[in-house]
Amino acid sequence: MTESAGPPSYLDEPSTPSFGGSGFGGESGNQENWSGRMPPQDTEAEQSVLGSMLISKDAIADVLEVVKAHDFYKPAHETIYLAITDLYSRGEPADPVTVSAELSRRGELVRVGGAPYIHTLSASVPIAANAGYYGEIVREKSILRRLVEAGTKIA
Repeated sequence: MTESAGPPSYLDEPSTPSFGGSGFGGESGNQENWSGRMPPQDTEAEQSVLGSMLISKDAIADVLEVVKAHDFYKPAHETIYLAITDLYSRGEPADPVTVSAELSRRGELVRVGGAPYIHTLSASVPIAANAGYYGEIVREKSILRRLVEAGTKIA
């Protein structure tokens, strides 16, 4: 039996609403903007935010106060966040099973890494009680990316 080499490469592509990219697949519009430099981001914090939201309704409320969908660097994370918040706003549970089903219904489950990735997010979160803190990190990195982008446009 052959093991997978890891999640699909689109998980590594940045979410680019402010960088001109489509957000999915190989189109990462920030390559030119960043001149080979790595933009400010914290993938582990993004994963912890989503994992916390998947295991705690209270975490969803905490994160909604801090993070918006466009704050995520990875487009897969932005998509998962939107599915979670949509379920939450409809008063439906947002757990790995329901979020996977919602993403499947939208035709986006494969794009985000499939149900195994959703389950990995919930299983790997250190503690849901820190969701707000993780959210602050995600938001801070988003703000830094926008500041660097603005500075680059001015220069």
